[in-house]
Amino acid sequence: MSDTLEHDVAVSIHAFYCGELDAGRRATDRILARDDLSPETDIMARTNRLWHGRLIGDLCPAVSQHINIGPAQDGWSTFNPSLLHRDGQLWCLVRSSNYRIVNGRYLMPPGDSKIRTHNILCRMSVDTLQATDARVITGPEYLSTDYEITGLEDCRLRETATGVGVSCTVRDVAPFDGRCRIATADLDLDSAAMSNLVVLDSLSTQDHEKNWMPVVGSHSWVYSCRHNGRVVTVDPDAELANAYKMHARGRVPAICRGFRGGGQVVPIPEGYLAVIHECAFLGHQRAYEHRFVVFDNELAITRVSPPFSFRELRTIEFAAGLAIVGDSVLVSYGHRDETAWMCKIPVQQLLEITQPL
Repeated sequence: MSDTLEHDVAVSIHAFYCGELDAGRRATDRILARDDLSPETDIMARTNRLWHGRLIGDLCPAVSQHINIGPAQDGWSTFNPSLLHRDGQLWCLVRSSNYRIVNGRYLMPPGDSKIRTHNILCRMSVDTLQATDARVITGPEYLSTDYEITGLEDCRLRETATGVGVSCTVRDVAPFDGRCRIATADLDLDSAAMSNLVVLDSLSTQDHEKNWMPVVGSHSWVYSCRHNGRVVTVDPDAELANAYKMHARGRVPAICRGFRGGGQVVPIPEGYLAVIHECAFLGHQRAYEHRFVVFDNELAITRVSPPFSFRELRTIEFAAGLAIVGDSVLVSYGHRDETAWMCKIPVQQLLEITQPL
């Protein structure tokens, strides 16, 4: 470890105990911006940064509202909502599952050995952020295996060539078994029903595929914010059914290496806006921080916000939806895999907290 890196690691640890949180943030940024960082030091820096964390309200005006709808079944949770602003209406799809996370372990109800997910569709008021007309989504039907995780997880709402659909993660679609796969399905907003599930195949059956971010106004997704130094997008392969092609976009710096998918990638005058998450660990417990990211028109990252949490530091929060309505950015997120929330932020003040790379 070089003298400079060793110094920054020491500052990232001791700044918390000295009350010098800004110094700790700067030190962890310098560490994570290095190209020569080992995986072990990367993980350590992200864990240290959790202790210097800030809430979104510390960075810019932000109002959060609980999405107060009932779960798909008694005793289940509601979390990880997604958004779609279409034809003057704001739609929200909320995940509902049967498990709880306790000390980093997934616990299901007595007598049930599977993690199960259903999804709920509702309308949202832009003014009050209140949900109405909540309905459990039916379908889509698919041939499944006996894998211990079932259902469409962490759906992202998206417009398609024929209407509205979702992209999501599935783990028990035959003949796939256990590996996370991206699937798409059509969604009828009137009947709250999904159909036509298609699993997008991969050349590598050993890789998990999840958290692709739909690019609004296209049929593509941002696959990775930094893969071999570039932003990578994917879109369905027109010549090979149920497969996709990857496209390398502009180069991005090392600090983006831990950026993982969040909500949709939404057009703005500067290019595109997205919300991503970064993962760290406190012992065996995961904790996520988020950033807002600005892409240029070629989908290279040009600006990022500081990392932040929405409601609570050093815990699991996960943003799966982003929409711009008028002069507000709406972000939907789950808290502790237990509750669903909506956050409203003025567009201009959000963009002001992003900094050029």
